[in-house]
Amino acid sequence: MPELPEVETVRRELSKHLVGKTFLKPIVLYHGMIKTNEEDYVAGIANTTIVNISRKGKFLIFHLDNSHKILFHLRMEGKLFIVPINQHSLDHLSLFIPFKNSDEGLAFYDVRKFGVTYYLKEEKNGPLDELGPEPFEIKDSSYLYQKYHRCRKPIKELLLDQSIMSGLGNIYVDEVCFASHLSPFRPGNEITAENAKDILTNSIRILTKAIENHGSTVRSYKATQELSGSFQQFLKVYSRAGKICLECQDFKIEKRRLNGRGTSYCPKCQHTGISVAITGKIASGKSLAASYFKEEGYVAFSCDEETHKLYQDPDFLKGLKKKFPELFRPDLDKKLIGEKLLDDKVFRRKYENYLYPLLRRKANEFIIANDGKNKVLEIPLLFESKMQKDFTFLIGVETKTQDAHLQERGDEEIKNRLRFNEINSYDKHRHQMDYILTTEGPKADLKKQVGKIVLEIQRRLDK
Repeated sequence: MPELPEVETVRRELSKHLVGKTFLKPIVLYHGMIKTNEEDYVAGIANTTIVNISRKGKFLIFHLDNSHKILFHLRMEGKLFIVPINQHSLDHLSLFIPFKNSDEGLAFYDVRKFGVTYYLKEEKNGPLDELGPEPFEIKDSSYLYQKYHRCRKPIKELLLDQSIMSGLGNIYVDEVCFASHLSPFRPGNEITAENAKDILTNSIRILTKAIENHGSTVRSYKATQELSGSFQQFLKVYSRAGKICLECQDFKIEKRRLNGRGTSYCPKCQHTGISVAITGKIASGKSLAASYFKEEGYVAFSCDEETHKLYQDPDFLKGLKKKFPELFRPDLDKKLIGEKLLDDKVFRRKYENYLYPLLRRKANEFIIANDGKNKVLEIPLLFESKMQKDFTFLIGVETKTQDAHLQERGDEEIKNRLRFNEINSYDKHRHQMDYILTTEGPKADLKKQVGKIVLEIQRRLDK
């Protein structure tokens, strides 16, 4: 979504060409974008002259000579271009307003049709009344401290709240959090007065530099048909997931979802705590390894335990029965699930596509809920669930004595249990592991291996 720097760039570019232009009757192709009366919109704009173009937050404001104004919000992919009347494309065109005594007009293109426009009296503000001050308008960071400190929402959500401070969107919130060395998941009521000062200072600095560089051209943003932004060259975390942090040059940038929004951060620079994923084949000793991390102070999560909880959840079972009625006889037959996972590739793919997104969401929520703590997550089918990019470190657990481990557990289905290793792609991805643990020796040896890894990770965090 175009944010304050992008919208300000559009404002400056349009002002060069539009101030003094007179509109003719607008041609509306997508009626849903007009949020005031359409008849008044069309009749009111016709034969008016643009006196000035201003901006509030992410809204563009066209001030007209009839004591009215037009508001535009580009939303996700809206674009305002000046185009020739006879040459403009109709693809994704929502609105076209021809200029008087000209062969050009103002075109609003919007692929996703989320953009909106309003026609208001000059003294009316409409949606602008809901906007808080921009960073440039805030003289004292105590305003932010007071707003944030009364709320438990993550600071990223509060920075995105346009009623508190307007103009920051997903890109620049991630950048401001990084520059302020703050976890985006940190609750607002834990933000200090110094944190609030850093947030305001960095918001102003980053937005100013982004405006100087015409914004960030990511996805489809273009200020004009000729001008693109270049601030993406200066982004430190946004769109850099999986790449080495430019500041600490030690940890990779991670990406997580917070209320549906991709959120990028450095676990070291922003003090989120690290997340370790433990994976391996059946009966390799993953749970034991995870327990030793827990003894070292890590908080633990288990996909197997979460799956068991789902099988006790009436809502999950209701959805599962609707999707896979053959699994219920009349209650859920877990043994049948195992058989079909082993013998029916089509079923396995469908079942994994149903279950894994739920587990991935639960793992994501666990990591966010334990912000600031080191975390260990046991994920047997790490690569099958496509979670391998979600963690700071990947640890593989290996053994040649799986039979003995299963016998020690008292497992009565050893042969079938080991068949699951045939559908585990651990061997194929072994080279992606950051660390390998072996569990063929005594438990004390495994504990020693875990302790060594914990110490090495802490040294990297401390340096």
